[in-house]
Amino acid sequence: MNKLIVLTLLGITAISTVKAGNSVGEMAFIEGQYQHVVLAKDIQWRTCPPTLPKNCEMTILDGHPKKPNMFTVRFRTTGPFYMPPHTHPKDERVTVIKGKAAVAFGVNATREGAKEFGPGDYYVNKRDSIHKVWLEKNMILQITGIGPWEAHFVDNH
Repeated sequence: MNKLIVLTLLGITAISTVKAGNSVGEMAFIEGQYQHVVLAKDIQWRTCPPTLPKNCEMTILDGHPKKPNMFTVRFRTTGPFYMPPHTHPKDERVTVIKGKAAVAFGVNATREGAKEFGPGDYYVNKRDSIHKVWLEKNMILQITGIGPWEAHFVDNH
C-alpha cells in the first residue's frame, strides 16, 4: 500500500478513536500519538483576574500563562473593555476570533489613532512596547505567548 495512503488511514483511525470521558483538550490516538484539542462548545469561561480591567472573561486553552512555557488563552468581553497603557516583557501574539479590537501605541495614544482588527486578523505586540487596547462588547481574542505572561501598567500622568 502507498505510504501516503497508510499515513492517511492512520490519521483517520487516530481521529476516530476519541474515548468517552476524556477531559477538554485530551483525545486518545494510536499508541504514541497525541493531539491537544479544545472544542469551542466545551470552553468554560471564568472572570479575569482583578489585575485586568472589568468586563473580561478568560479561558486557558493550552499551557498556563503564569508558567515559563508556551501558552494560549482566550479573552471574551462582557461589556466595553479598555486596557490602559501597558507593556509585556515578552512578545504577545493576538488573533481576533470575534468582534473588533483596536490597538494604539504610546502612553498618549488615542482611540481615534488606533489600528482596528477584526475576525481572523493577527498581530504581535512586541515586548516592552507601550500600547493601549479597546475591545467592543461580546468580542473574543486569543493570545499565544511564552509565559509567564505579565502586563505592566504605565502611569501616563
